[in-house]
Amino acid sequence: MTKRILFLLLFYIISITNAQTNPKVTIDSLVNNYIKELQSQKIDTICIYEKYCVGSIKAYDLSPSEINDFCFEDFPNDPVYIFWIKKGRKYLTKISICNGYGESLDDDNIFWHFYFPNQSIIKEEKIKRFTYKGSKNDIYHLMVDHSCHQNFKILIGNQIIEKRFDSFNLKREDNSKVNINYDHNVNLRSKRVVDILEKTTSQAEKNNTFKKIKSR
Repeated sequence: MTKRILFLLLFYIISITNAQTNPKVTIDSLVNNYIKELQSQKIDTICIYEKYCVGSIKAYDLSPSEINDFCFEDFPNDPVYIFWIKKGRKYLTKISICNGYGESLDDDNIFWHFYFPNQSIIKEEKIKRFTYKGSKNDIYHLMVDHSCHQNFKILIGNQIIEKRFDSFNLKREDNSKVNINYDHNVNLRSKRVVDILEKTTSQAEKNNTFKKIKSR
């Protein structure tokens, strides 16, 4: 496989000169419309999972044939994944700026089996900021502009539970500054949720689970 590294500037130039999608379409609007469609079917148990990095450069390992089908508008809009339960069966799909994907059965996914017994705990959990002690035991908070994020939102009936993880807050230390909230954050039940969702979506991508049904 020929390795092709595509940088931000290249994506930006090509996406302007060879636009493949309606520029008015946004990932948020596509997700909202999909959720409304599920809810119109009386589906009331839904999970939305997203991951993205701020201020980073992406590299893709693409074959020549994949490059021809690669959609550049997906670059600044990482896909969003939707999980839901319908009549006892578990499903998932992928939302993308460039393409529409069909739904896939997901009965083997342990996500819902973990979530429901821990729902009340997850609801009350708080992700704490990167915090360290100074030389005089003063407490300081640390943050960065460029970081990666994993977020999930659970919609069950009229209840919404949302958790947002900044990967910087999950670091044990940074430049010799020790994060005193590290153990708290990495042992949250909600952290276990994002780990399961990430493993599930990564495996689904690897297995080509998401089948394209249309181009936008």
